[in-house]
Amino acid sequence: MIVCIAATPAVDRLHEVKGPVVVGTIHRPSRVIAVAGGKGLNAARAAAALGADVRAVAPLGGAAGDWIEAQLHAAGIAVSRVVTGAEPRVCVSVAGEGQELTEFYEGAPELRSDEWDALLTAVRAAAVGAGWVTLSGSLPPGSPADGAEQLLRAARAAGARVALDSRDDDLRAGLRAAPDLVKINEHEARDVGFDVRALRPSNGVACITHGAAGLELAGDGFVLRAAPPTRGRYPVGCGDVTLGALVAARDAGADWRAAVASAVGAAAAAAEV
Repeated sequence: MIVCIAATPAVDRLHEVKGPVVVGTIHRPSRVIAVAGGKGLNAARAAAALGADVRAVAPLGGAAGDWIEAQLHAAGIAVSRVVTGAEPRVCVSVAGEGQELTEFYEGAPELRSDEWDALLTAVRAAAVGAGWVTLSGSLPPGSPADGAEQLLRAARAAGARVALDSRDDDLRAGLRAAPDLVKINEHEARDVGFDVRALRPSNGVACITHGAAGLELAGDGFVLRAAPPTRGRYPVGCGDVTLGALVAARDAGADWRAAVASAVGAAAAAAEV
C-alpha cells in the first residue's frame, strides 16, 4: 500500500484551443480535460495506474471535494477524506496551438487548527501497514511551520518508509525527518543550493528532475541518470508522476535502476496527456 498525502488538492483543468492564445480575446476550447490534481494526487494517480494499491489523504470540502473524491474512487484509489469548510482550489492550464502553456494556479485555502489536527490523525491511521507514505507539494496556509516534519515522522512511526517532494520552508522542515526518498526539481534544488549528492538524506535516496532532460538519482555509492526519448507537449505534473512511479516500483520490489526506468517512462507518457 502506498499512501499519498495531498495537503493542497486541486481540480486541474486543461483547455486546448485551436490557434494561438491571444490576450484580451475570447477562446472556445476544442478540448477540456479535468482531473483530480495537485502534486499529491498526481503522484497517487500515477502509482495507481502502474498497479499499486494506493490511498490518498486529503482535505476536501464542498462540491469540488465531492468531485475529487469520486474521481479518485473511479481511478481505484481509496480516500481518507478530511472534510473542511473550504473547497479545494482550481488550477487552469491553457494550451494554444504551437505555444507554451499559460497557467493559472489558485492558492490553497487555509486550514483551521482543528482541520490540521484531523489531517495529521488521518495520516497516522492511513500509514499503518503502508509500505510508503509520500508528501508532495507545499502545505496550505494555517499549517504549522514544522508541518511537513510532523507528517513524515507520524508516517514513519507507523512503520512506513517516507518520501518527500516539496520546496522552500516545507522542504527544509521535511528534510529534518530524514526521509527515505527526496524528489525535487532542478529549480527547487537551485533555490536551496543542493546538488543530488548533497540533497541525499542519511541512509536515503535523492532524485532531482530536469524536465525534458530527465532525472538523476543518488543513493549510497551510486548515481543513476536517465532521460525520456522525446519531449511531450504537456509537462505539467510530470515530476509528480515521477515520484508516484518511483515508490510504486520500489513498493513492488524493484531495484532503483528499474524504478528509474519506470519513472522516466511514466513521466514521458503523462506529458502526452
